[in-house]
Amino acid sequence: MKVLKKEDLPLNEETVCTIGNFDGFHKGHAYILHRVKETAEQERKKSVVITFEPHPKKILFPEKAPCRITGLETKIDLLGTKGIDYLYIVHFDKKFAEKSPEEFIKFLSNQLKCKKLIVGHDWKFGYRGEGDIQKARELGEKYNLLVEVIPPIKSNNERISSTKIRKLLKEGKVEEVANLLGRMYCIKGKIEKGHQLGKKIGFPTINIKPPEDLCLKKGVYSGYVSFNGKMYPAVINYGNRPTVDGKELFIEAHIIDRKIDISEKEEVKIFFKRFIRDEKKFDSIEQLKKQIQSDIKNARKALEVR
Repeated sequence: MKVLKKEDLPLNEETVCTIGNFDGFHKGHAYILHRVKETAEQERKKSVVITFEPHPKKILFPEKAPCRITGLETKIDLLGTKGIDYLYIVHFDKKFAEKSPEEFIKFLSNQLKCKKLIVGHDWKFGYRGEGDIQKARELGEKYNLLVEVIPPIKSNNERISSTKIRKLLKEGKVEEVANLLGRMYCIKGKIEKGHQLGKKIGFPTINIKPPEDLCLKKGVYSGYVSFNGKMYPAVINYGNRPTVDGKELFIEAHIIDRKIDISEKEEVKIFFKRFIRDEKKFDSIEQLKKQIQSDIKNARKALEVR
């Protein structure tokens, strides 16, 4: 998958495209991309995904902007697994938000050579969301662009949505989230140097900075660290490290029974399997050590590590 830049436009090949925030990249998103790829292959066109950074609400309604399920790097990674030819990331700002529905469809037709647009049933576009499916079809006739609408994808008779997933993440229900995503919940990041407290007390950790405004309940989880194509069982903490008066949010992972040599700035993926407990401030380092031992024991059970 090639990530397009402005200088790559206009494209010189006809495309089948889709548009969305794709935050979390759940089963509903995956089905839309399946249809885009399938249709592009059938019609001998290229496939294109258009997404936004930041989330439009972050610019238009900052006080109502949703927390993030995944950061941009993780989203690009997930999109890249679906056999899509091109990804175009729109830098969403107030100027872009002012595009009329017609200007938006014209951009898709002229710049991305989009001949078929595949979107979800509730898709809105253009200035103040004035464009809807009916408007897209009307404009499509003018710009030679067909519109296909994908009905809601459901799980247990409930529509799968990023809103639902955000709610579950805030409650720490990562197992339920996995059912809606079709995979374990995961965050990708580069290792950063921490305060080395874990190493000093016998539980070394790898640390990554979470994406800004991450939707995830603070606390301890069982899960895995993925590095160089291998998955290592781990106990994971997401929070501020209150016992040492930490202020910054970090994701820290202690790999169980293994000492892995991972350098600073290396990229890793951290997978969250099950919530173990809430974040807690301990009165002493000794109390913290005892609790970490208990957390590792609980993680072993959840991960079936002997």
